[in-house]
Amino acid sequence: MNVEIFKIEGMTCPHCEATVTRTLLKLEGIEEVVADRDKSEVRVKGKHIDLREIEQAVNSVGYRFKGRIP
Repeated sequence: MNVEIFKIEGMTCPHCEATVTRTLLKLEGIEEVVADRDKSEVRVKGKHIDLREIEQAVNSVGYRFKGRIP
């Protein structure tokens, strides 16, 4: 299982976290998502994590994908 952390700007409330989480869980191969508005981060766990798919999904719901955090 792979784990990646991404920088996401624009999450300001629990609803924002839920929206990002729900959106990313719809992607194939994603098993778990933990969004943290205080850190502006999303931790994604899954068998297949496609950077482009995650970027498109996050941006499509009104947040700004800023890339992978090493």
